[in-house]
Amino acid sequence: MKCGIPNRLCSLLIGTALLSTAASIATLRKHTLTGGTLNPLSNDLVNRLNGTKAGTCSLFSCLGARKWEQRKCIQDAFKLDPQQSAKFSGALKPRCDLWELQQPEHCTLVLDVDIPPTEDDLGSTYDRRKVVQMCQRSSVVLLHLNREDIRHTGKSFLLSRPARDLLKDLAKSNQRGTIPDVYVFLPELGTLKQKYTREDVTAYEHFKTHLSDLVNKNTKFHFKSHRDEPSVYRTVVNLGTSSSPKDIARTISMAPNDNAAVKNSAAVQIRDACFGPHRVFLKDRLAEIYRGSMQPVFTKSVESSMIDAALSLHLRTRDLHADDIVSHFIDQEYKQMSLFTGDAYLRLVMLSAAEAKCKLRKELGDNPKQDTDALVESILSDHDIKLAQAMESVSTKMSPPSWIVDTAKEIRSQLREHLDAIVAVHKGVPSPTYAKQERSIEENYAKQKKKRGVSTMLSVSCMLRERGYGNRQGYLNYQWGPLILTLGYANDRDIAESKPGTGLVTPAFRIQPRLHVNVSL
Repeated sequence: MKCGIPNRLCSLLIGTALLSTAASIATLRKHTLTGGTLNPLSNDLVNRLNGTKAGTCSLFSCLGARKWEQRKCIQDAFKLDPQQSAKFSGALKPRCDLWELQQPEHCTLVLDVDIPPTEDDLGSTYDRRKVVQMCQRSSVVLLHLNREDIRHTGKSFLLSRPARDLLKDLAKSNQRGTIPDVYVFLPELGTLKQKYTREDVTAYEHFKTHLSDLVNKNTKFHFKSHRDEPSVYRTVVNLGTSSSPKDIARTISMAPNDNAAVKNSAAVQIRDACFGPHRVFLKDRLAEIYRGSMQPVFTKSVESSMIDAALSLHLRTRDLHADDIVSHFIDQEYKQMSLFTGDAYLRLVMLSAAEAKCKLRKELGDNPKQDTDALVESILSDHDIKLAQAMESVSTKMSPPSWIVDTAKEIRSQLREHLDAIVAVHKGVPSPTYAKQERSIEENYAKQKKKRGVSTMLSVSCMLRERGYGNRQGYLNYQWGPLILTLGYANDRDIAESKPGTGLVTPAFRIQPRLHVNVSL
């Protein structure tokens, strides 16, 4: 009997707690916007929205709330059931829930989603267009930017592409020409970088300014910190703003987006990713050719790179169901490559001809007495083989243009004449091709010969000497045509050219003339 009373009290307290918890939860039902079709509950919601009076419907959109504190703010502000809320979300299972709150004579909806991916993300499980349009038709939008959405590059902060595209879309007005109030919550700098410097503070302020410029400095956008989340949620719930129920119903029942423009945009992104390395490879091979390298396997290597890029494009767009677009892109790549390869083929023809001439000069210089006719035929045969290998076509789309074939034939016919002219020069018989050049060389050599003659030059040196031991000296030179005048001063009469015992002293002034004669033979 004594133990029964405490048990009854505990049961009573637990029941009271459960009733109070149930009373605090205002959730009527939860809808999931993933997938292409609506479930029966969502269809009922659309029907109720179509019958709701204007001014009695509110839609709050919460995006990117991943942290526990952010989840708690949403649940406390709108009295959501934590048991029905998704415990985990991410790239493999993104959150995309639409809560319908239980309120008398008023329809309140809460959109709880992750930041939607970009349009060209083929792995997305829900329609980005539908999420963006619901945000544009909301009463208030609350966007949470976390550490995963902002990247630090050393000197600046960059916003992720999905978040950047979302801000741009939110800045666009809806069909009624209005923009909802958008609260953007930014993390603290210490969250992005623990040990930050003064330069990091300046860079983060520039990043905030960039966000304001990204939305065209719209006054509807309010940038807050994560610390302001609870107070903003409490204020937003009591604003009493309304949305158009018919627009919301139309957006919820909207068919999945299969617009060809979206497919085209996604295909363009994938094409650039697949053919980017191929374009770099093609430019590198062309650069080697223009530097003088023959590249004997040019066509095979370029064709192999092209096939790899085309196969990658087909594999990565198999779920896009846009075969016509993909085929059009591949044809464009082949046409662009044909323009580059046309120049490469012409360069290969010119390099082959130049290489044949250099080889003939080297062979004649090493062995002038060999059979020149056989040598020319051997060089021409080697030239034809190398040029054919360089211009070998694996597929019809890589075949050389007709003008390249005609140019190659013309250069081939002229090559024999040039080789015969080189042989004639080495044999000592001037060829008409090189006669003018040889005359020019002889004239230049004649001009460079020095003329014979005799040139003279007179040099006069004057020296003033005082008594002393040579601690002061000075000289001055001046040239006037063939005359050179040198003036000097020194105090060295007591030590210079004196002969002990003779009594002779160095004169105080001396003039010494010199005559220089140059004879050119």
